[in-house]
Amino acid sequence: MRFPERGLHVSWSFWLLILLAAIVSPLTIVLSILLAAALHECGHLLALRAFHVPIEGLRLSAFGAVLHARGAQRLSYGRELAVTLAGCGMNLVCGVLTAWFSLHYVWVEGFVFAGAHILLCAFNLLPIPPLDGAHALDLAISALFGPLVGDAVAALAGVLCSLALLGGVVYLYVQTRGGALVIFAALALLLSALKELRLARLAIKV
Repeated sequence: MRFPERGLHVSWSFWLLILLAAIVSPLTIVLSILLAAALHECGHLLALRAFHVPIEGLRLSAFGAVLHARGAQRLSYGRELAVTLAGCGMNLVCGVLTAWFSLHYVWVEGFVFAGAHILLCAFNLLPIPPLDGAHALDLAISALFGPLVGDAVAALAGVLCSLALLGGVVYLYVQTRGGALVIFAALALLLSALKELRLARLAIKV
């Protein structure tokens, strides 16, 4: 939530991701993921509004959406953690309710929507920057041991987790010969994690 932009900004990587998803996936799945992502951001927005933090802008990229809310920097660790986890909480609630409704009323398409929510929730909880899980881990450690330790632990966890993720998707690709796009996504996350680790090391040296 820290970038000097106001209003709506859409990255080229966002449109590329939508195009690739539309090519390789059924329209129902693409729409389910987009709607789940929109509700995920609504969770963050509602949490910010609950703490009276104004929303100044929104940026969309291949890694999701980032809300520009400078007032969030003045929140306590606990409140900022609540804002960070609100998106995943929204997905979890929507996923469970949609699955329950689909099970009771035999709505087959609803299970696709519920699955999109649950997968998006689980993915965002990975401790890899710029995902919510990395920021949540950073906040939790920072509250206990200070921001320098929090940044370092979150960055190291991000590198280890992204390496494990990359190894997993490469193994699946070798076994199934499918999912090459996921490998590129895992590589992008690894590069992001390595960048955060380098910044954390520089901060410690300073």
